[in-house]
Amino acid sequence: MVSVQAPQNPDPATLSARLPAFAWRPVTAVAALTAAYLLATSARYGYHRDELYFLEAGRHLAWGYDDQPPLTPLLMRGETALFGTAVAAVRIVPLLCSLGMVYLAAACARELRGTRAAQVIAAAATAATPMALFLGHIFVTATVDFLVWSVILWLVLRWLRTRQDRLWPVIGAVAGLGLLNNNLVAGLAAILVIGALISGPRELFANRWVWSAAAIAVLLWLPYLIWQGQHGWPEAKMMGHISGQSDERANLLPFQLEAATGATPIWIAGLWRLLRGAQTRPYRMLAWAYPLLLALLAITGGKRYYPDGFLPLLFGAGSVAVVDWLRRGRERVRAAWLWASVALTAVTTALLVTPALPVRTFVAWGFININKENGETIGWPSLVATTAGAYATIPPQQRPRAVILAENYGDAGALAHFGPGAGLPFAYAPHDGYQRFGVPTDAQDGPVVAVGFRGDQAPDFLTGCVQAGVVDNGLKADNQEQGVPIWVCSGPHQPWSRLWPTLVHYS
Repeated sequence: MVSVQAPQNPDPATLSARLPAFAWRPVTAVAALTAAYLLATSARYGYHRDELYFLEAGRHLAWGYDDQPPLTPLLMRGETALFGTAVAAVRIVPLLCSLGMVYLAAACARELRGTRAAQVIAAAATAATPMALFLGHIFVTATVDFLVWSVILWLVLRWLRTRQDRLWPVIGAVAGLGLLNNNLVAGLAAILVIGALISGPRELFANRWVWSAAAIAVLLWLPYLIWQGQHGWPEAKMMGHISGQSDERANLLPFQLEAATGATPIWIAGLWRLLRGAQTRPYRMLAWAYPLLLALLAITGGKRYYPDGFLPLLFGAGSVAVVDWLRRGRERVRAAWLWASVALTAVTTALLVTPALPVRTFVAWGFININKENGETIGWPSLVATTAGAYATIPPQQRPRAVILAENYGDAGALAHFGPGAGLPFAYAPHDGYQRFGVPTDAQDGPVVAVGFRGDQAPDFLTGCVQAGVVDNGLKADNQEQGVPIWVCSGPHQPWSRLWPTLVHYS
């Protein structure tokens, strides 16, 4: 018998053959369950510190900020203009982004000729992960970023299958919008290029449609680049600080295995299938891009969660491999193991990552030590109330010259949001992008209420300081604000115009 090997480069007509129908009903059922859970928990605990920052950034729209491009604050401004600023309203965009990733995982499975079952597995595995449930719960830059990555990877996957060049202007537009949200999209483009150089298709680089996509992306990104240039490239300073956090490098690989908990074998199977599968050879550039991204992050010290934008693609590929595995025997036993793994992922994510538990239980059981981000949604009204009590000790005649100074954008954002209801004036903060939302004038040479400066000693740039209170969230929740003293000082050592540049810091 003569064995027949699969062709190294399958015929384009074969790649463009009819795909399985999209499993709209079961995938929508998965999305509906995801949406129901996110809606049920959306208003629990409180705002995340980044959300409080974005609420204020949305009131100071610009083409750029010291710490990021403009899209997330713009989306926050539009969302709150339509639905208000309640906690549940702020979580609408995250919910939609999460659902988008669920559908895109199924779409990636379909592009790889995944059956109805494969599409449902991909959607369910994605929906169960922290990427979908946590980023579907809070509005941070990564919420939009991972959706953008998922769309780009799906579109590139589709082009590799169909070679329909009209997809490239769409890819360019999505990438350009993504760059207006997070510069990491440029890193995604770079690793895709290197992946194509390693495994092909190298004719990509002679395709004028590809170059048009690059031009579209850069043109959309240009206003932000101009803003950064005009302000001395502050985001480069911030990225330099992040890259110095060695724990990100040390935890990069372990986090990839933990990020999907029980569903981790599915995405690993997807990566292996894309790298080694005979039928997936045309898509190998996408498989190479993932380890290239890990290498890039190991070098630059980027955040450990950045690779999560690949999960919808990898779950899509892995679900096809899983269906093949189920068909090899003992299908019921293997299916039970599969769905138990997905269920374990969902339950673990719900308990540890999202606010499924009452806040007192979440803190008392120590889960706050596992997920400190949820801890940063606790206690903001207490911080504002303590600050208001300190501000009330300032004689009324001195208040027009008084300043409330927060150490970081989270505290300042909380004071901006809750402060007016407590009779507080605008709070300044020399931290990241918040520093440009307002600077005290030299005429404000009166008392200073200092918030968020940790330690037993008052800030050394202020004089005559007296401790006027200590922040207590009432739950013994060990977050960044708990136990921080509030100081009332007689004034700054020198005029604010000279002092402010020395206080600006990034993190």
